[in-house]
Amino acid sequence: MGDHDGQAADQILDENLSRLAQTGPEFHGGLSNHGPMAAEALVRLGRADQVESWVGGYLGQLEEPPGTVTRITGETWPEALGDYRRVGDWEQYLARQLDAEPWLDVLARWWPRLLPGLAAGATHGVIRTSHAARSLAATPSPERQAELARALAYWAASYLELPGAPRTAGHLGIGAALAALPVAPRVAEPGLITSRLTTALSAEPEFPDAVSALRPPADVQADLLSLAVRFAGIFLAHGRARPIAFLHAVTAPVAARSVLGLLPPELGRPSYDALWQVAAGLWVGYADGTVPEPLPAGPPPVRADLADRAVANGDEHAIKLTEACLRLHAESPDPVLLHAAARACELLG
Repeated sequence: MGDHDGQAADQILDENLSRLAQTGPEFHGGLSNHGPMAAEALVRLGRADQVESWVGGYLGQLEEPPGTVTRITGETWPEALGDYRRVGDWEQYLARQLDAEPWLDVLARWWPRLLPGLAAGATHGVIRTSHAARSLAATPSPERQAELARALAYWAASYLELPGAPRTAGHLGIGAALAALPVAPRVAEPGLITSRLTTALSAEPEFPDAVSALRPPADVQADLLSLAVRFAGIFLAHGRARPIAFLHAVTAPVAARSVLGLLPPELGRPSYDALWQVAAGLWVGYADGTVPEPLPAGPPPVRADLADRAVANGDEHAIKLTEACLRLHAESPDPVLLHAAARACELLG
């Protein structure tokens, strides 16, 4: 992409972040607003020319931003964690900090505070924050800074801790650790992912110890890549019945991995542990009753074709998973990643 094309893409993203700024972080009773994330992913896919029309089609289902309740301060913020009614208060509080300090300092302060609640919004708190931060790192702008405030506010207001401390302290590899996880009985009724996680994991007292049985990461970036590739395979094998749930175990670690280089190095290990805990929780909550499929035979689609498929499909999850899989494939050419992107476009939309 040339400088002119890059400038045009930057302008398109900023203009559409402004359009999306007039919407709330959730809609239809708890579904996460994927607009800013998908818009940024389309730009990353080299499809900035599709952003305006995609956002135009998506805006109609979104809701207005919620109002404010009470001003959050440096003394009162802990009591506002996990209170979605306060999301407007959180946005104002974080926007004030971003206006007063370098945004990287604000991100480095709040990332570890929010990390234990990484299940927030079914991982969309950390995913949206990561999309906002990496776009801001690429090209600073007022629109992107404001989006970072909204993303962090959503993470804080929907903060959700899972049972146990997210700390890897064992000797098992990822395959053995997955096999050792308990699997909660299947529930017939669909519902929000956060509700399923809360219900399923509270009924599995072995979950915290099973999470801790995974060995600590030797190299956070490499081990996050391995974690995401493993769950891309799980998405292929088990995701046909509940694709939305399993794909978040791919998009969350990929999104967070893309911004860990902007954060203090000591945050790498706890980030890996928290991402593994949530991925493990998704497996526990949704694996029962799924029939594993064999991996697709034959060569995978080519990268450019997958980007075109995601755009043509138009589903926000298909766009985000395709971008995540292509991002990883550029480093680790595992065909599972390309097959997973193709499966998302087959199942979603």
